[in-house]
Amino acid sequence: MFLYPALVAGFAFVAVPLLVHLINLLRHQKRRWAAMDFLMASYRKQRKWIRMRQLLLLLSRLAVAALLIALLAGWTGSGPVAALIGGATTHHVVVLDDSYSMGSRRGGATSYQRALEAIENLARRLASDDGLHQLTLIRSSQAALSMQGDDGAADRAADLVMESMDAEASPLARVMATSVSTSGDSMASAIELASELIEGSQADQTNLYLISDFRKNPWGAPEDINAAVQSVPADTSIRLVDCAEGSGDNASNLAITDLSPQPDVWVAGVPVTFRVAVANRGSTPASDVQINAQVVQYDEAIDAVAVDRPSSGDVKKLPSIVLPSIPPGQTVTKTFQVFVPAAGKHAVEVSLADDSLLIDNRRVALLPLTDAERVLIIDGTAEREGAYFLAAVMDPGSQVRIGAIPDIQPLSFLRGIDANRLAEYRAVYLIDVPTIGENAADALSRYVAKGGGLAWFLGENVDFSNYNQRLVGRRGEGIAGVPKTFSLLPAALSKIASLPPRGESTGGDLTMTLTRSPLTDPLRSVGDAALSLIRLSKTWTLQPNENPESDSNYATILQRRDGQPLVTTQDVGNGRVITVLTGLDGRWTNWPGDPTFVVFTLQANATLWSGAAPQTSRTVRELLAAPVPRDAYVEQLSYYRPELETSRLPINLQDFAKVADISLSPSTRSDVDSPKSDYPNSDSANAGNPNNDSAGIDPLEQWIEGRPFADDLMTPGLGEWSWLDDTGRTIVQPVATVIRVDDSDMARVPAAAVLQSLAPREATFVSSTAWSEQNNRAGSSKLTLILLALLGTFLALEQMLAAWASYHIHGEAGRKKRPAATGATAVLGSGGARA
Repeated sequence: MFLYPALVAGFAFVAVPLLVHLINLLRHQKRRWAAMDFLMASYRKQRKWIRMRQLLLLLSRLAVAALLIALLAGWTGSGPVAALIGGATTHHVVVLDDSYSMGSRRGGATSYQRALEAIENLARRLASDDGLHQLTLIRSSQAALSMQGDDGAADRAADLVMESMDAEASPLARVMATSVSTSGDSMASAIELASELIEGSQADQTNLYLISDFRKNPWGAPEDINAAVQSVPADTSIRLVDCAEGSGDNASNLAITDLSPQPDVWVAGVPVTFRVAVANRGSTPASDVQINAQVVQYDEAIDAVAVDRPSSGDVKKLPSIVLPSIPPGQTVTKTFQVFVPAAGKHAVEVSLADDSLLIDNRRVALLPLTDAERVLIIDGTAEREGAYFLAAVMDPGSQVRIGAIPDIQPLSFLRGIDANRLAEYRAVYLIDVPTIGENAADALSRYVAKGGGLAWFLGENVDFSNYNQRLVGRRGEGIAGVPKTFSLLPAALSKIASLPPRGESTGGDLTMTLTRSPLTDPLRSVGDAALSLIRLSKTWTLQPNENPESDSNYATILQRRDGQPLVTTQDVGNGRVITVLTGLDGRWTNWPGDPTFVVFTLQANATLWSGAAPQTSRTVRELLAAPVPRDAYVEQLSYYRPELETSRLPINLQDFAKVADISLSPSTRSDVDSPKSDYPNSDSANAGNPNNDSAGIDPLEQWIEGRPFADDLMTPGLGEWSWLDDTGRTIVQPVATVIRVDDSDMARVPAAAVLQSLAPREATFVSSTAWSEQNNRAGSSKLTLILLALLGTFLALEQMLAAWASYHIHGEAGRKKRPAATGATAVLGSGGARA
């Protein structure tokens, strides 16, 4: 093994002394000369001894040349050589941060690429160093997945466990082929697992390397990392390797942190407002930021997945959105409208120009559109004026379309209702209903818990004792998604209270609270002046909540001028409940005749519908729900991961059937369905409902099973499901997968601050470039010393042999030995005479 393989060719220099020696042995033209006869006679007598001295001299010169080239080329010996020189065992544990911020690019290479290069240089040095060296490598994303699993085993999470390196660092081949993960996992889990491996190691010495870009998140407040570091055995040497040196806080990065449709009815032919948020993660202001947007429409004509394109839908470009300025560290939000005339599940994509970090420059969200859906309205008054007001707002006729079809039913309809029947409606409005039966209360509870929307309008016909008994403090056993005790009212009803005299006030009887809500957002810019013409005479009041275990987390949106609540909202399970503590028959208030009532009703309808709306995106770690329709025979179910530049390959159902609970036969549903959803080619409306048996693929379970496509499920972007229905038609449905945006902050933590945060543990901070150079220059120190010593010895030996084999006589010693030389001549002459 050589640190500088290019100099290995210099070993040809070893042949130079041999060539010189061979040249000297060339035969010359012979000339008879008497003196030479005497010398030749002496040579023949002593030639064995002379040849031995010349051979020793030649070998010493060859050794000098070989040792010199070995030192210049950086020979570090082989494993057996190193083992003979030193037998100590050193365990090198590398914790690699592979969060997506490591994909930040500077100088043509990403931080993750520099990290891999540094690890490879370390591995090559370990293969050549003296002693026994073992390498363990753990990536932060794999450690986080392992900790989420049942076992949390360190050896399962590690890519390498106490591996011995060879000259080519071949055990690292699989790690070198990895890329940054799509998650922003902290290194704490990986350090904890590394600590377990260190404690179980029998090595004489252990070195821990934490390789990261040391961004503000999570190194700005690394309490979890510090706790993990403190658990590392005290005799372990810790080194922090910075792979983002030089990028600093000046690295510009814009990140799309949110893309979502605003709560609305989401029906075909009605514009839907989308919200996009862009954050400036750099340290300098960003100006004239352009957001490119497009809608991908999926209609029933699509009968195959377009594997050669990023999506199978019809792409329609939307007008670009320009943000004039985004200050550093700030987020700017912009809204835009999307109009799609056809029902179905479509997708909206936004993107920014490329910057230092690419993964957060794109985001996608689904746009599920339905045809008009029914809403149930039951009015308990004889005149049904409230039902008329609501129906007029929801279905104004003419060419105005909001997507709601009001279905006005009598009180008797509520008495025999069950959850399955209520699931046919997108929202339920109950106006001044005198009493609620237990059967109706149970059906409403299940309906709301599964994502339904419920609105109460409580007038003078309401029996408050019945309402308190049936709707407050209900037991949640058997109803998924609700606590042990919950209520369909914000609190128990107290009494009907008149509004105190107005006095000198010129304002209205109704005011907005400080709580922001979609119900009042369109009016908030005008303020309470928009409500100045509304008059109240009486309303129901609420009892103070005395049960701390009750689900009473409601928000007051509108209140009387004396501070008593009038309109409240609360979440129950996956659904929403709006309570208005007054009737709509005109006896207590003139609000139904005020223009603000139209705005309130439209916003209330949108709020109630959004509770039952399907998910518009999933994060990379969430379940990938398989869109198996109800009572449909499904075959060849496949998932196509998001791709932008290469052809898309499917993941077939048969590949993950053991993990995903997907049936190739008609789906088995629970007895209680979710609120109705007629999205063509879509999954259930309440995607998070535990009672809904829609199948899915869990990325964590895929990782636990060791399946090669686990990472495919965590790829952000626009993916697609494809399957054959019972008619043999291919169905294609989009899937929006997004990243968590908390790891895109480019701000970095200074080295001194990082070291201080790990106190009292001592650590060394070094850049990846300097560390790589150290590993490149490093070799076997003992072997280098031995080579130097051998070189000096052979140089001295060569000089001694050269003087010994020389025919020259120098100095005073030569003059003293001259007679001996003469005697030698006489001997030679004598020998010659004898010859």
